[in-house]
Amino acid sequence: MTAAEATAHAHPHPHRHTADGGPVVLDVGGDVGALVLRTSASSVGHEIEISPIEEPQHRQHVAVHPRDLEGQTVYAAVYPELVWGTYQLWSPAGDPVLEVSIPGGRVVEATWPL
Repeated sequence: MTAAEATAHAHPHPHRHTADGGPVVLDVGGDVGALVLRTSASSVGHEIEISPIEEPQHRQHVAVHPRDLEGQTVYAAVYPELVWGTYQLWSPAGDPVLEVSIPGGRVVEATWPL
């Protein structure tokens, strides 16, 4: 997937993002990978937090946007630069939902179960 969600940023409260999700360059290589988290259309605009499994207090989040992929619309949050390791994704209520392993130099796809 080359069209990806823009900016990862951290702040203490969940909110909806209204910015249009434009293309993003995924700079993966060495010990840096990326995550494309597919969701449903009902998640558009919502931000999903992620943290290293060992550091749940170090969360960042990105918004879900509709994306054009080979003529189809998909809904995804894209975490463009993650250092290799295992990460926890969090529900809007702050509960752990999904663990993903990110290898360096690769883009991993996962599906949001909510």
